[in-house]
Amino acid sequence: MQSAKTPSVNRLWPRSTSIILILVGVVLATTSFLIVINMPPLVWHSARTLELQSIYTAYQQTGTLLIKATGSGSSYTQVYSPGEYASAAWDDDPGSYIVASLMGHLTHSDSPFPGLGLAQAFLVALPLLWLPTAVARIFKRARAGYAIILLPAVMWLTNNGTVLAGTEYGLSDASSPTRVYALYGIAASMAFLSLTLLVLACTFRFRTWALVLVSLGFVVLAAAGNLSRSLSGVGIALGVGVLWWLHFSGRLKWLRALGVALVAVVLAAGLQSGIMSSINSARSEATGQSMSDLPNSHGTWHPLYLGLSFPQPITGEPSPLGIEWSDEFGWNKAWEVNPDAAIASVEYDQILKTYYLDEVKAHPGTVAKIYAAKLLFVIKHFGAMLILIGVALFLALTRRSKIKRTLGSAVAVTIPTLLLGLVPPVLVMPLLYYYSELAAGLSVLVAISIGALAWSLTSMPSHVRASERSRIAGRLRSDEVPSASRGISVVVPTRNGAAVIGGALDTLGSTLTEHDEVLVVENGSTDKTTETLEDIARSWSHPCRLVVLHSRPGLGEALRTGVLASKGQRVLLTADDLPFGLSDFEEFVKLPQDVVVAIGSKAHPDSQVTRSRRRAIQSRIFRFLRSALLQSKVGDSQGTIWADGDWCRSLAVLSHESGLMWTTELVLAAEQQGITVVEVPVVLSRTHEAGSSRFRAGDAVRSFIGFVRLAIYKDDYVDEVWIRSTESLDDDRSTAGSGVDGASGTAAADAELQLAHGVRREGE
Repeated sequence: MQSAKTPSVNRLWPRSTSIILILVGVVLATTSFLIVINMPPLVWHSARTLELQSIYTAYQQTGTLLIKATGSGSSYTQVYSPGEYASAAWDDDPGSYIVASLMGHLTHSDSPFPGLGLAQAFLVALPLLWLPTAVARIFKRARAGYAIILLPAVMWLTNNGTVLAGTEYGLSDASSPTRVYALYGIAASMAFLSLTLLVLACTFRFRTWALVLVSLGFVVLAAAGNLSRSLSGVGIALGVGVLWWLHFSGRLKWLRALGVALVAVVLAAGLQSGIMSSINSARSEATGQSMSDLPNSHGTWHPLYLGLSFPQPITGEPSPLGIEWSDEFGWNKAWEVNPDAAIASVEYDQILKTYYLDEVKAHPGTVAKIYAAKLLFVIKHFGAMLILIGVALFLALTRRSKIKRTLGSAVAVTIPTLLLGLVPPVLVMPLLYYYSELAAGLSVLVAISIGALAWSLTSMPSHVRASERSRIAGRLRSDEVPSASRGISVVVPTRNGAAVIGGALDTLGSTLTEHDEVLVVENGSTDKTTETLEDIARSWSHPCRLVVLHSRPGLGEALRTGVLASKGQRVLLTADDLPFGLSDFEEFVKLPQDVVVAIGSKAHPDSQVTRSRRRAIQSRIFRFLRSALLQSKVGDSQGTIWADGDWCRSLAVLSHESGLMWTTELVLAAEQQGITVVEVPVVLSRTHEAGSSRFRAGDAVRSFIGFVRLAIYKDDYVDEVWIRSTESLDDDRSTAGSGVDGASGTAAADAELQLAHGVRREGE
């Protein structure tokens, strides 16, 4: 048996990612809040509206909850009272009446509806703040949480035109002509809020004491759910057992989980009873009535008996049992037995119990068909949501992944609420008002399904990735891939760089050796860059090789073209104005041979960089987005790049990006493959800083879109293993039988490269 433990890390991504997920939640919550708050007041069923207004007015006058002026309110809840006030609502889901009364302290209105609307808006919005984070944590991918921004649109498409999640509030149809009001809307939103917190809790691991505290918190929420709608919180209390199942192992974990669930149910019921006892004590004192003598307006058998009137309330066709969907019909049937039976009294309910059981005994097949028809009606009503949930969860659960346990637990916590939610529409009537728990549970599953689709469709299995790679690899046949030499290939993209390219090439040519090459790639210039390059090529006298290439417009197109044409053991990607002079190059050639990717990084603490405020802000935003969307730990992906030649050519063959994000894709591929990306210090050229920035507002938009695009397919590079130039050279040495082992050969090549460019090891 293993007790609950807190793992060393509950954190899955950088803080910046968490901030973005919260911002997605804020957008959803704000939108939903404004939608609800701008709805007109949704009045209740006429009798309940009278009761609500009477209770609200009496509370303003006396400060006592759930009482009304004697003789006022609904005719359904009238009994003798010796005083000015009488108990109200009886046990008719008192939560909404209590909320309406208390909200009067904020609204100072003579009507209860502004306060109810505000409370409903708050309860609808609040769970959306953490829902994107909860979904992201289930799949351990931030993009699954980002996808929850689509939740309102998906709800509108799948749930009868409402954009609200977790509640049917505001909906109406032919059989439910009164728009679903707060008595049911608040109950559904309470269940939705509690379920989203349960789902979030499933993604964490708590110490035992913390797990106990969290469980008690859900007991409180379950009690609040029970107050808002009879037994609505039972599913939440049962869901606590799933949390305990997650946190323990061993043969007894199922027994422990079941025991905890039952204890939670009992505690929630006890807390609900305690709250009502306190309220009853106050209103008994205010009215002079004994609470034990009040009828039970919620009776069990009255709604069950009237539920046999299906399909009359739905289609208008009479029930095969001749029962009508009408309170008056039930009253009249009871009065046939005892004309003095009080509505909703124990005696009344027992009479309706006899009627109900007699129908079941006399027509068992018909009753079974009625219940089956109602169940089918409910399934059809939520058919679009169920199809979406089924497809998404099938895709997710049939994937080989470590998220199955967490995903299964998140789904499991909704099941008790969903099963409980089937009781009212199937045993009573499938009307919008009775879908509270179903709306809550299915909305949670829809949110999880959106995350599952985002995760499944963007984390394609290896054979799908291979197919995509085959298509992209058409850029270069395998027999055209240059084999690595010992030198350095410097790739210089240029566009409208006629003024600076000559000086940059002259500097490089004076530094490189006869083993090296410079590949300058013109991409879409509109000035004299092409003519300038032709002149430079004709007069080139430096020992290194100069290659002039052309590509389609785009930094990524130019870099890819240059890299694919390169032959060097090392590839240096720089800019046509050499922003760091040779300070980056001097650091690069000092690096060990086994470094696959290095960056001349402005973010390095030893870099000498003076930036304008505008460029500094641009860099910070760029770094924030890269950290949040790609979980990159590299400080600067937009510096110059020093990479293993064969590895870089593999990236060029398979890369997606064609613009500014190409080097970011290169760094992303390295990080996804587990390659350590080394950052070296640089000295930023004053001439580069003094020049006008080529980064425009359109580039910012394209960069953001690029980050999103990279986030979608970043898993394509996971577990990829590409050949490296140093490995090829080691193999060549071994085959040649030089008598030098691989490690010594690599070290020798390392030293040779450094000495060729004037870099000496310490001690030499």
